[in-house]
Amino acid sequence: MALTAKLDSKPNNSLWADTAECFESKSQFADSYDVAIIGGGFSGLWSAFHLINLNPNLKIAVFEAKVFGFGASGRNGGWASSDYPVSRSRLIKRHGLYRTNSLFNALISSIDEIGSFAQRFAPQSHFTKSGTVTFARNSAQEKRLSKSADELHIWKSAEELSHLIRVSDARGGLFNPECATVNPMGLLHGIFEYLKSRKVDLFENSFATPIPSGVLVNSQSMRANVVIQATEVYGAAGREFIPLYSQMVTTEPLPADFWDEIGVKERFTFAEGSHLINYAQRTADNRLAIGGRGATYPFGSRLMEGKEYTNSVHQNIRQLARKWFPQLENVSFTHAWGGAVAITRDWEPYIQFDIKTGFGRLGGYAGDGVTMSFLAAKIMANLVVGNSSELTNLHFVNRKIRNWEPEPLRYIAVNSLVKLSGVADREEALTNRPSVVSKLIAPLILR
Repeated sequence: MALTAKLDSKPNNSLWADTAECFESKSQFADSYDVAIIGGGFSGLWSAFHLINLNPNLKIAVFEAKVFGFGASGRNGGWASSDYPVSRSRLIKRHGLYRTNSLFNALISSIDEIGSFAQRFAPQSHFTKSGTVTFARNSAQEKRLSKSADELHIWKSAEELSHLIRVSDARGGLFNPECATVNPMGLLHGIFEYLKSRKVDLFENSFATPIPSGVLVNSQSMRANVVIQATEVYGAAGREFIPLYSQMVTTEPLPADFWDEIGVKERFTFAEGSHLINYAQRTADNRLAIGGRGATYPFGSRLMEGKEYTNSVHQNIRQLARKWFPQLENVSFTHAWGGAVAITRDWEPYIQFDIKTGFGRLGGYAGDGVTMSFLAAKIMANLVVGNSSELTNLHFVNRKIRNWEPEPLRYIAVNSLVKLSGVADREEALTNRPSVVSKLIAPLILR
């Protein structure tokens, strides 16, 4: 059976959760529902959102084992991005130009739809669509990034970049206008309140598993014609996906003169173009929120809360922030947290629905879930009501998931690739040439 979060899990202690409003959920279950959704993050709530808008007569319930936004939805970097975990060039090789373009068009439309919703129903999300910048801080990064320029990713020289953001040793960067900054818990709360107004039943502390006739919730069975599992990394992984951990830190609110000095006036998102993933934003209350990878993969794909608080990774992220902006030397960092995301072997998401059994599941966003969860849920809702469109024919819909390698090979390989990403960055800093290590491991990563 696919389970959700453990009942004794530690709370989400992210900045977003710390400043979020409380969710006032229901306590009394009905005997049956048309649709039962397991998981109270973006995937689950957006699925209910799209379903109730497609068919207002549906009786829908969302069951969350802990509190809404407990998982990645309440711990992420707050990027509603049009980028995708797999490179455009690799996608074209895998699926062709037309299907690749269809995907990116759908992602861009999703950002705008999220923005329209946020403006009306979630002002506390502070949704701001002003793009994203990926900057280069050595010549190797500059060579790699400048070669990646296309109609959506515009190369900015060092001088042009300085009008947007002033980063130590910056040599230029790519600007993508199709990205938004968001407080994810603020957005999640807006969806929650909207669903309440549409008479969707929303339950916290409700540990649910699918059963043939519907769902079993806190040892109580209830009928449901359709069950959607939206637990992402908290589902039973098997070999279909692995958990990888991202971690974040935030500064105290920073004074206006700091932001005047470094830029980011429009609150676009930003990152360094390194091999080890990082991401940052200027929050609505003028903090720097920055995150990244580096924690090791746990043997057997077990979820381990200790990985969320890997002190060395948090310290590396703080050091990275101070390398970008030396002005942060004496600034306090007030929050540190982490969380797991689900990664499939080919880094692509899955949306599966079996019309015969009424069971569906979605996930595998590889850390790009703010936009992708909206799109995936929209596709899922259309599959449930029987609609067919260009969206339901995107290449990852109802695909067979490629398995990861068995243990211990998986453990050795994944952790080697995590470490080698850091090695590749150090190599580029020393040689000022694109990494040889990166070229060797790229075919294994499948991105």
